[in-house]
Amino acid sequence: MALGRRDFLKRSAASAALLAAGPGVFKNNAFAINPSRFQEKSDVSFVGSSEEGTRHQTILDVLEPWRQAIAAGIAGKTVLLKVNMVYWMGFMRDPALPLTHVDAVRAAIDFLRSIDPAVPIVIGDCTASATDLGNIMTMFEETGYNELATEYPSVMLADLNTWPSVILPFWNPELVTAQSTGIPVISPIFDPNFYVISICRPKTHNCMVMTGVNKNILMGAPLNSVPEEVVSAQNTGEVPKDPQDPEVPEDPPPVIVPKHFMHGMNGWYSGKNPNENKILSYNLFQMANMMYATGQPAFSILDAWEGMEGEGPVSGTSVMQYCAVAGIDPLAVDRIGAKLMGFSDTPTEPINKETPSYTDMRVLVWISNAGYGNYDLAKINFISGSLSEVETYVKSYQLPKNYTGDPSYETEWSGGPPEVVLNEVSLRESRVLDPKPYLVPQVRKKISSGTVTIQFSLPVSFRIQLGIYDLRGGEVRRLGNEHLSAGRYTLVWDGRDVHGRTVPNGKYVIRLNYGSGVFSDHVTLIR
Repeated sequence: MALGRRDFLKRSAASAALLAAGPGVFKNNAFAINPSRFQEKSDVSFVGSSEEGTRHQTILDVLEPWRQAIAAGIAGKTVLLKVNMVYWMGFMRDPALPLTHVDAVRAAIDFLRSIDPAVPIVIGDCTASATDLGNIMTMFEETGYNELATEYPSVMLADLNTWPSVILPFWNPELVTAQSTGIPVISPIFDPNFYVISICRPKTHNCMVMTGVNKNILMGAPLNSVPEEVVSAQNTGEVPKDPQDPEVPEDPPPVIVPKHFMHGMNGWYSGKNPNENKILSYNLFQMANMMYATGQPAFSILDAWEGMEGEGPVSGTSVMQYCAVAGIDPLAVDRIGAKLMGFSDTPTEPINKETPSYTDMRVLVWISNAGYGNYDLAKINFISGSLSEVETYVKSYQLPKNYTGDPSYETEWSGGPPEVVLNEVSLRESRVLDPKPYLVPQVRKKISSGTVTIQFSLPVSFRIQLGIYDLRGGEVRRLGNEHLSAGRYTLVWDGRDVHGRTVPNGKYVIRLNYGSGVFSDHVTLIR
């Protein structure tokens, strides 16, 4: 028996009152995790300068309106400046152009130390490859970062790929099995003892159209390799325990090379291979659902003094803009970044490479739709600078050939849910960049309380059917069947069947149908 409309609530605006409801009822929770961020409007600061100014002063000025908020945030914590050290290409006229500029980092340190002279600061990244230089620590040395560690006390440089990691469960590309894949990610980003700042320059990107503060933090979180202790645990059948949750999950997910998984493993990013699996946008959406729910990154800085156009994020060319954007909401910061890069304010669906739009960065639209911030100019408030001032600094960035060419990685997007169930074959043979829901995996699958909390987020509106099934495929309880708007939803199944009877202990399947796709997960009741 399906629940009624009041029991299967659609996400509404932040100010909408939530209906009181008992177990087994969908309730909006889009603004419940961090009300200070997930509000109806998001604040940003913008500062423009000129060739006669300095990057250092511009960063200081764009941070100044946030002094009180940052002071409260860093109290008692270690600051992680998550820089973008993507590649070092020795053949380039300026091999450091793809990287976060050291002067921007120096300005951020000066500002933080003006608040607390003793706050510990880590500068780090988990880069995919250092190419010509071999490792990220050599990149730090070649670009002047090492001077920061000697110039300032309690500042250290870190290759975060060597730091402790936590394993997060990601849905596999085919999305049709209950088995998730374990992806090791750097632990500081998920550690409440760290205040994480995403700091980078605006760049074009061969897969995601644009690199900004979101791409920097979301793709920077997965490790470049699987830690030795995880490999050892897989070989021995032992699973390392989470120090914050020593209960070992049942059926731990297999772990594979994280960066490769995020790109889809097969074909990566060229847009020309017949079996490409372009799952990166959805994987970043998965990462955002896990990361942004914790309130990280706590702050974001887009250093638009000098950006990169053309064949970004590695081998593009310089664009001088002499400005900067900052804010707590990374989506709002990147929305101003998209404006500065010359993307149209008119949304397009499907993507039209003849008229590049801010909505071409589909994953940012999806994250915003799910309630993790605002990627909408109408919902952005300037606490410093103004939209009219931003418009005087706009440059039309030349986009990469992956966007403008034929075939085009980014623009071959169907514009809506696929017509058939996505399985491993159809997904790898399609080249779609379609939105899909995110069902929070049941990592701790043994449930002793008798109730099961089910959470999911929708990047766009879908018809959703959610139910509980036994292992024979029989429906135990229909929890909802309705067209839902984009947003985040929570349901608590009370452990009863359609007749109101308490179900026996054992394993049960959670099945989320969306459009013509499906997610399946399972839990084990051990009351």
